[in-house]
Amino acid sequence: MSPQVDRELLARLVEGCRRGDQKAFEQTFALFRGPIYSFLARSTGDRHLAEDLLQDVFLRMIDNLDRYEESGRFEAWLFRIAANLVRDWARRRSHGERVGLAAESDPDETRTIDRPVEAPPDLALMKGEEVRRLETCLQRLDEEDRQVLLLRHYGDMSFRDIASTLGRPMGTVLARSHRALLKIREMMERPG
Repeated sequence: MSPQVDRELLARLVEGCRRGDQKAFEQTFALFRGPIYSFLARSTGDRHLAEDLLQDVFLRMIDNLDRYEESGRFEAWLFRIAANLVRDWARRRSHGERVGLAAESDPDETRTIDRPVEAPPDLALMKGEEVRRLETCLQRLDEEDRQVLLLRHYGDMSFRDIASTLGRPMGTVLARSHRALLKIREMMERPG
């Protein structure tokens, strides 16, 4: 879930990051690393790819802080960066481009994208099989439906922030969320 951050503290951290303050960046990274990583891992189905994309999110944050407008929605802005990276990754994958990541020890070895993601601590009490089935169901959803669910449930974002992040009307976001939850329920109820 997204951290509950004091708006004044967040404004100071953003300003510190703009000035190049390493401690401000480290604090910002520590605050948002978990929820953004969770979103990326569930969106891609690959925790190693999610780690790489997480780094890209924060690099882009640094590169684009001059464009960020103080509107009290810093988290939504970070998630928009993450969602755009996932969308780019999905586009490349759908066009048949090779999107595996080269392993550090052997550049010819690639990691697979369909690797299951480890369950977050809040799901640890669920049976392992149910978690695997849920992860599989999430991966079977349409890309935008999956993003809406992940931003809502793992990013702890409001529907208004999700609509802003994805650049979609609120009604579309609500409809996608409803449709995605129905699809997951249907898939989870199927035997096997």
